[in-house]
Amino acid sequence: RTAAEAHLVIVQRAVLAAPLPPELERAIMEAVEGMRQRAGAGLSLALRSSAVGEDALGVTFAGQYRSELHVPPEEACEVWKEIVASKYAVTAMSYRFQHGIPDDAAPMCVGVLAMVPAAAGGVAYSRDPVAASRGHEQVLLNAVPGLPQAVVDGAVTPDVFIFSRTNPPQPIRKRLAGPEGAPPSLTDAQAAQLAQVALALEEYYAEPQDVEW
Repeated sequence: RTAAEAHLVIVQRAVLAAPLPPELERAIMEAVEGMRQRAGAGLSLALRSSAVGEDALGVTFAGQYRSELHVPPEEACEVWKEIVASKYAVTAMSYRFQHGIPDDAAPMCVGVLAMVPAAAGGVAYSRDPVAASRGHEQVLLNAVPGLPQAVVDGAVTPDVFIFSRTNPPQPIRKRLAGPEGAPPSLTDAQAAQLAQVALALEEYYAEPQDVEW
């Protein structure tokens, strides 16, 4: 381990050991309690990293900051610190250094969300980057049953749905990853709706989008 890496470990440990400011801890717990009241028993949380600039044009921090799923409500504050500490992971710090992003230009926020029992999840590309490099314009959807983490991590082979970039999008082809006869992760109608949403997001942001859904 290099001296720089050792210093980063010290920084992360300092973040984890430091108590939260009382007003912040109170605000988190009050918000979580409100979510518990709305959701009822069995509330499970997702704590997601969200740093300023991580999706800026020309950079990507995908996978470098930490996110945690299925967090019990009573652990929200502790996991909140773990997400913030991930800003000082070796990979994240090295990436920001290589791109000339100073520490104070990338403040970290943590999204605390109530999880739902996801039927399917994945990633949608409003403009398939590989196809675009070959002169083809199309929407690409990757989908798996349950949460999208397996798609993001590349841990499984997803179902693939390809649509035209017309309004409304028209199906071009699909490739299902499951065994023959197994139901797809999305119906054709659901896939078409997702393709429409991807195109709407591209129109709103005025540039191609890749969206975890």
